[in-house]
Amino acid sequence: MIKNNSNGQIARSVRFDIATDKNEQFHTLFRNEILPTLKKQDGFKDEMLLVKDQHVLAISVWNNADSARKYETATYPQLDKKLRPVMSGNPTVETFKYDSLSTTA
Repeated sequence: MIKNNSNGQIARSVRFDIATDKNEQFHTLFRNEILPTLKKQDGFKDEMLLVKDQHVLAISVWNNADSARKYETATYPQLDKKLRPVMSGNPTVETFKYDSLSTTA
C-alpha cells in the first residue's frame, strides 16, 4: 500500500507470468485495453513494460502518491480482473518513490 506522503512521483511495479500459450493474447489486451485505460488516469505519467519469455514486469509512473493510490483502489482491480485469464498465478505489486536520474535526449 502507498504511504501518506503525497509529494513526489511514485512508481508501481507489477510482476507476473503470462500463462502458457497466452503471449499474443496478453500483448493484444495490454495494447488495446490496459494502456489506454492507464493513459486516462489522473496523474498517470508513463508505463514501461518489460517482458522476458513468460515473465512480465510492468512499471507505471505517477505524478504523486494520491494519484497512484486512487488508481490502486479504483481502477487497478478492474484491470487485474481483465488480465487474470492470461496470467499464471498471482501478481506481485510494489510501490516506490520515483526519482529520475537521467533524461531522454
